[in-house]
Amino acid sequence: MNAKEFLTAHGTRSGEFINKALYLKENWLWMKYSYAVAIRVRSRMEEIGWTQKQLAEALNCTQQHVSTILKGNANMTLETMAKLERALQFDLIGTALTIFPDSSVSIGFLNSPEPNENTDAVHTSTLVDGYKPRKKKGPKRNSTKQ
Repeated sequence: MNAKEFLTAHGTRSGEFINKALYLKENWLWMKYSYAVAIRVRSRMEEIGWTQKQLAEALNCTQQHVSTILKGNANMTLETMAKLERALQFDLIGTALTIFPDSSVSIGFLNSPEPNENTDAVHTSTLVDGYKPRKKKGPKRNSTKQ
């Protein structure tokens, strides 16, 4: 008898266990990142001495949502992660996104400070300013000479 058969045969909670196991298997791709974010956020909260309630107030959300994030069960948007970075004043994923395997390449606007609220000037990154579009590819020509 394998584990699934044993759990199915013994008790009412076995169905819950199997359903949860299947859910974890199907959603593991995003959940592993959610767990990693939860660990980093918890560590930062401990460093600065914040409670879930304080983080919820800073994020303008409920304490229950913060609890879901800290359990690693939240499928967060990039906006939520940016709010976490701002509220806790730490780098959650920004550094990982600005450095590529070829260390000579970095994304300029991610490294620049936040826009100054006192100015109306629009600043663009050197990445955008220095962008060179690819040559347009036309129809393929037959390279053989006739």
